[in-house]
Amino acid sequence: MDMAKKTSVIGFPRIGKNRELKFATENFFKGEITAEELEEKAKALRAYGWKKQADSGISFIPSNDFSFYDNVLDAAFLLGAVPKRYSSLSLSPLETFFAASHGYQGDAGDVKALPMKKWFNTNYHYIVPELSSDTEISISKNNKVISEYKEAKALGIQTVPSLIGPYTFLHLATFTGKKKAEDFSQNIVCALSSLAESLSEEGAEWISFAEPALVLDVSESEKSLFLSMI
Repeated sequence: MDMAKKTSVIGFPRIGKNRELKFATENFFKGEITAEELEEKAKALRAYGWKKQADSGISFIPSNDFSFYDNVLDAAFLLGAVPKRYSSLSLSPLETFFAASHGYQGDAGDVKALPMKKWFNTNYHYIVPELSSDTEISISKNNKVISEYKEAKALGIQTVPSLIGPYTFLHLATFTGKKKAEDFSQNIVCALSSLAESLSEEGAEWISFAEPALVLDVSESEKSLFLSMI
């Protein structure tokens, strides 16, 4: 493969040409559309993005760049790093995701959203993952990384599943118990390795792990943490 003649993008805007995602999520929160209708709108937006990139001749088209709210929160849910105050609400996966990103007040309970923080030196705000001493890292077989890869493949489009790397995820997270980043690092690596194997079985040829935290000044302990995960 002559890589000099290949093109790629790191992600496609998910909001929609006419802000369809914004209006669809607002309608879902107001109870005007169902979760299934919201999912169908999201599926159409993903298909539009993939086809647009394929028609434009992009060689490496990302999948898993779509999110209903935030890709960092997606990574937390992928890894099972969901604080119990949200998972114990016994809501659907989508509603639990929105509870963590927007808060929830209803019959199941009353919780505030996870805090937000600026993404490095931009004005984008991501949801800060929260890891406690009893957080158990695990990846469900029914996850959005695989399902969206298969979704694109069904359209005849080969994509590169794109994920936030383990070092950056741990760098962005907060730790509420005695455990720190190094206590979770190997479990995350094992979980992502298992995910990579599953994606390979589905036909994925490439996987992208973004590690933007490496652009910062890295201490010796942070360097050791990163090297322990590669």
